[in-house]
Amino acid sequence: MKVLVTGANGFLGQHVVAEFLRRGHDVRALVRPAAKVDRLGWGDRVEIFRGDLRATPNLADAFAGIEALVHLAAAVTGSEDVQFAATVVGTEKLLDAMAKSQTKRLVLASSFSVYDWSTIRGTMDETSPTEADLYTRDGYAVSKVWQERVAERMSREHGWDLTVLRPGFIWGAEHADLAGIGQRVGPAYFVFGPTRAMPLSYVENTASAFVSATEKPAAVGQVLNVLDHERVSAWRYAGSLIGRGDGSPRLRVPVPYWLAITATRLAQWTSRRIFRGKGKLPSILVPCRFEARFKPVRFSDQKLRTALEWSQPVTFDEALRRTHATTSPVAATAPPPIASSEVTSTSPSSNAA
Repeated sequence: MKVLVTGANGFLGQHVVAEFLRRGHDVRALVRPAAKVDRLGWGDRVEIFRGDLRATPNLADAFAGIEALVHLAAAVTGSEDVQFAATVVGTEKLLDAMAKSQTKRLVLASSFSVYDWSTIRGTMDETSPTEADLYTRDGYAVSKVWQERVAERMSREHGWDLTVLRPGFIWGAEHADLAGIGQRVGPAYFVFGPTRAMPLSYVENTASAFVSATEKPAAVGQVLNVLDHERVSAWRYAGSLIGRGDGSPRLRVPVPYWLAITATRLAQWTSRRIFRGKGKLPSILVPCRFEARFKPVRFSDQKLRTALEWSQPVTFDEALRRTHATTSPVAATAPPPIASSEVTSTSPSSNAA
C-alpha cells in the first residue's frame, strides 16, 4: 500500500511513518516547506512532499498514486484562531485536494478532547457524547470537533472510507510531562484525583493502531478510541517523572478531585460576580476544561481491540524505559531503504502540516 501521511515529522507522525515502513508499505510524507527532515533518518526510504495545507495550490499532486491518507496534522499551540485556521481550514483544503484524486481511504487522528466530559458518568467509550457546548472549551478541542465534522461531511459527499481514531494523552520520549497529571508549581506536582486512571496512549502503541486501522477493512466506518491496555493512575504516572535530575519535579502532592473541581467552580463564580461575566480565567480554572483533563472516569478501548483484533505491542513498563532512554526508538525500528523521490512546493511555511 502507498500512503500519504500528514504531520509526518511530528511526534506521532514520526512513529506512524516508521511503523508503515516496518510493515513494508510505501510512504509519502507531507511536511511544511521549511521542515527539517534530515534528523529523522528517513534518507531515501520516504518520499517527501513539501506543502502548506492552507496555501499550496498543487496539493492534489500529493495524492498521485496514493491509496490511503493518514491525516495527523493539527495545530496544538497558538491562539484559538490560529489553531482553527491551521487544523480546520487546513483539513478542508487538504480534503478538497483529495476529492480531485483517486484516493478513497481516509484515516483521521482525532482526540479524547472531543468528548463532553461534563456529561459522562462511569465509562467513556465511542458512544459517549461529543462536546455540545463547544465554545466553552479550549481552541484545541474546538478545532478537533470541527475537524471531525469536516472529515465526516466530505466522506459522505465523496463516498470515502473513513476511520476516526481518538487517542488519549499521547506520551513518549520528550513528551512525558502530560497536561492530565495535575498542576506543576516549582519542584512539586499537585496531582488532581491521584487514584484516577489516566487515558494514556504510548506513542508507539498509538502508531501501531493507526497502521492497523489503515490496513484492515474492518476499521472502515468506525470511530475508535486508542488507549494503552494497562490502568495507570495519575499518582503512579507522576511518580515516574519524579527526581530524574533533568528539571523534573521532586515531589508529588495529592489533591482530591472533589476539592479541586470545587475550587474551579468557586473561581468561576467569583469571576462572574466581580467582572459581570467578562472576566477571563486561566484554562485550568474553567470547570469544563478542568473536567476534560482530570475527571475520574473509566475508559474503554474494547471496540478497537475487537474490530481490529489489535493488542498494544509495548507494555507500560517497557514504554517507561524507552521514554527515559537517551536514544529515540524511531530510527532503530526503520527498515532497509526503498526507492523514493522528493517533490517540493514553493509555498510559505505554516503550522498546518
